[in-house]
Amino acid sequence: MARQARMPKPQQADMRWIWRYVALHKGAVIGAIVASIVAGAAAALEPYMIGIIIDHVRLGMTPEEMLPDFIALIVLAIIAVIAFFFERLFSGDIAYSVHFDIRRDLFENLLSLEHDFFQRHETGDLLSRMYADLETIWRLLAITFMRLGSSIFRILTTFVLLATISLPLTLAVFAVLLISTLLQFWAGTFLAPLFERVQTQAGAVASLVQDAASGIQTIKTFGREDGVAQAFARENQGYRRTWLFFKRRNEPIGMLPNMISQSTTGIVVLYGGYLTIQGELTLGNFAQFLFFLALITQALLALGMIYQRFQQARGALRRITPLLQDAAIYDQPDAKPLPEPQGAITFEQVGVQVDGTWLLRDISLHIPAGTVVGLVGATGSGKTVLVNLLARVLDPTKGKVCVDGHDVRALKLADLRRAIAYVPQSTFLFSDTLFENVRMGREDANDAVINRAIQISRLSNDLPQLPDGVETMVGEKGVLLSGGQKQRVAIARAVVRDPAILVLDDALSSV
Repeated sequence: MARQARMPKPQQADMRWIWRYVALHKGAVIGAIVASIVAGAAAALEPYMIGIIIDHVRLGMTPEEMLPDFIALIVLAIIAVIAFFFERLFSGDIAYSVHFDIRRDLFENLLSLEHDFFQRHETGDLLSRMYADLETIWRLLAITFMRLGSSIFRILTTFVLLATISLPLTLAVFAVLLISTLLQFWAGTFLAPLFERVQTQAGAVASLVQDAASGIQTIKTFGREDGVAQAFARENQGYRRTWLFFKRRNEPIGMLPNMISQSTTGIVVLYGGYLTIQGELTLGNFAQFLFFLALITQALLALGMIYQRFQQARGALRRITPLLQDAAIYDQPDAKPLPEPQGAITFEQVGVQVDGTWLLRDISLHIPAGTVVGLVGATGSGKTVLVNLLARVLDPTKGKVCVDGHDVRALKLADLRRAIAYVPQSTFLFSDTLFENVRMGREDANDAVINRAIQISRLSNDLPQLPDGVETMVGEKGVLLSGGQKQRVAIARAVVRDPAILVLDDALSSV
């Protein structure tokens, strides 16, 4: 995909990069924050009202006298439920929207990356990064906006209310919670690299499944089912060991909030009960403390889960970072259009060096427009490299490549590649109809143009044998077509483009 300029993005995926997407949904963010505050405040005030009702019962007040207390409690409960509903609604909207936006931009950037990137990364691993790792980020966003604001506000409100009841008991509870929470956050810092290892291993398993599905005919032809199954079993066992290693370290961290709850409950029951017996706390105050403790425990459990998700997301973000790299080939700021290409090709002292090895050196040739030229050479001599240079899949280390006298680096990529059609020896077809695979060469082509291309490629001779003619589904990678039929589809796809330059790379080997 040609771009006018480099895509503005950070050198690596981090939480600041995520928040840039979140900021695009300000309305939902504000709604989620307001709903969180209201839900947290209402939930914190409910125990306060319950304590008042208990004390009023002990004082012998009649139900009629306590009616305002009951009404206040019911109103608080209704407000909490409504606010919680909107909190979930806005949080889900943010999480899904950001998830969609990130996946869209990552996929668009993936299309702009060069061929060598896909040679370095297996397809299954890329799928794992685009889905499993992004799913990890989605889970973080969902729980963050759903629970973070209300949990923090609930803790702050609850501690203020507790301090008004009994400052010594509040300080005792606060000390235990602070120490335990800091311990949990310290232990959680080890999760990110462990989770990254889990996701990397998951990507390896996905790659093996992808390879097996794509090469199932070869596997069956050579009777390699058992060998491939054993290879998968080994990879899957490695994934299991990595996952169990992660879980055995994650579970103790996940148990810390429960340990916090048990320890603080013990303090409140023992010390709070003592203060109640001494008459320094009323029974209602003591009940309030227990209810408030339950609220704090729930909030801390939510914060602990958010922190665990955050550490997992850090590991996922490290794996997403490679998908953010800039394309090596992009439009120059002063790139010029190529309005009416004629097809003249010139290579001037061209050399290509990759990793210290010269693939081509001092290549010069001129092909006038309208001529037919055959390039012959041994395997690995650089014929495909010449094609890649022409279409700017890569740029030369030295020298220049020209089309119609223009250095291809000075032309708009879209215009340059629109002037070229390439039919490779190894044909790739998309899982769509035969007609749509041909039309991919030129999206605005009408039926007459496509039918003409089908006639030129002699694909028309095969249509009577196909169940639905041009509307026949070709299957994944064209698996339902023969080798010759696939090559004729590729030729028709090139012809429909009506290119100034047509490159055939052993495109008639199966025809």
